[in-house]
Amino acid sequence: MNNKGQITVFISLITTVLLILSITAIKLCRYFTAKEKAAITAELAVSDVKSKYNSYIFEHYHILLFDKTDYGKGEAYMEEFFNESLKNNLQDSYEVRETAINSYNLITDNECYALKKQIEDYTVYAAIDYGADKIIDKTGGKESGVEDLVIEEMDKEKEEGEKGQRSEAVSARDEDDPRKFVKSVNKIGIVNFLAPDDLDISMDVIDLSECPSGSSTYLVDNFEINSSFKSYSRLKSDLKKKTSWNESLYDAGCGLAYSKEMFNSAVNQDKNASTVFAFEMEYLICGSRTDYDNLNKTVKRIIAIRFPINYSYLLKDTVKMARVKEIAFSLSLVTTIPEPVLKYLIAGCWAYIEAMADTRALLAGKKVKFEKSSLNWRTDIDSISDSFFGEPQDDENGMTYEDYLLILLSLNMDKAYMRMLDIIQLNTRQYYPDFKMCNAAVGMTADISVDFEGNTFGFDISGGY
Repeated sequence: MNNKGQITVFISLITTVLLILSITAIKLCRYFTAKEKAAITAELAVSDVKSKYNSYIFEHYHILLFDKTDYGKGEAYMEEFFNESLKNNLQDSYEVRETAINSYNLITDNECYALKKQIEDYTVYAAIDYGADKIIDKTGGKESGVEDLVIEEMDKEKEEGEKGQRSEAVSARDEDDPRKFVKSVNKIGIVNFLAPDDLDISMDVIDLSECPSGSSTYLVDNFEINSSFKSYSRLKSDLKKKTSWNESLYDAGCGLAYSKEMFNSAVNQDKNASTVFAFEMEYLICGSRTDYDNLNKTVKRIIAIRFPINYSYLLKDTVKMARVKEIAFSLSLVTTIPEPVLKYLIAGCWAYIEAMADTRALLAGKKVKFEKSSLNWRTDIDSISDSFFGEPQDDENGMTYEDYLLILLSLNMDKAYMRMLDIIQLNTRQYYPDFKMCNAAVGMTADISVDFEGNTFGFDISGGY
């Protein structure tokens, strides 16, 4: 009997222990399940915030972001939205004690890192290629600039010519001077002179004061050619400038591919039907406040690329240079400038006029060969106006206006990403007037404190696109 009693007590003790262990296990399981559910619910609340992404920006630019102020309502409103989302997803047995959004990851942070990453992801996903290899193939791997040997030969002939005596001339025709043509172009305005008649060029000033870039412009000295052609030293200085883009075309690959796909230009305005800037690619390059200024600066930069290429060829064309020498000799008799100096100035002026004609063809949607030859030279120095305004020829396998835009953009890519955000903000505000890119977030971190049956769970949670 005593043994039976001991066994009964032992079994009771074992049963009690097992029951306690079972209850504890159930409580622990319930605790961890509740904690896991709270964590998942917190992540869902972050997802709810992310679901407020701007649909216009995603549809047109394939960039995911949300406004941390919910379009002017304030960051407190977004915290309240986050808090309500957390409460709605938890059961009544939970009590949200505290929520606080600690920080947002903005699209402008770390030199637009998030923007660059989303652009890279999109270009890879969409298999977009802007064709760096094709551009380099069209240029033959060459870049803009005149060889030093050419400058040395010019200097040598100039020095020898200045020592010699000038002969008498039979006649001196000032009207042969091609610099008069360039002077008349400058009076009219180079954009007005080169742009197609049907191209609408707005001079409306766009307010950039609230834009991410701060409305700062970025001008490169290499893209300013003195078009008076009165100074040999200035001509030589312009010819010595070299512009290299082969490496930058590859380095800026995704950004260039994205820009080509998303933004309008003077030649292609079909990317987006409703934009504040009509010439968006030109704005990315130049950053000015009017379409007119952006196109004007872009045109001058394309001319500056074409100018030394044309000049280098012209010096090698013996027929053309013979006529240049005749004009220079004639003009030297009515000026104080020696004939060898005038020869190079007149040649420079003609190369510049040819570069303008090339750019006019590009703006008309034509292709232009990078290297010049007697077959694709466009202008005649003896009938400049007639040859200049003739129907632009289309060079097979030549470069397009857009190719030149990509070259120029690759040289200025450090500024371009902020200017992309300028354009996106300006266009978005047509539909969301209170949207500001400075409030555009791509992620967030938050602290959460939740009670469940006397237990408090705390989380530091983050999420982003």
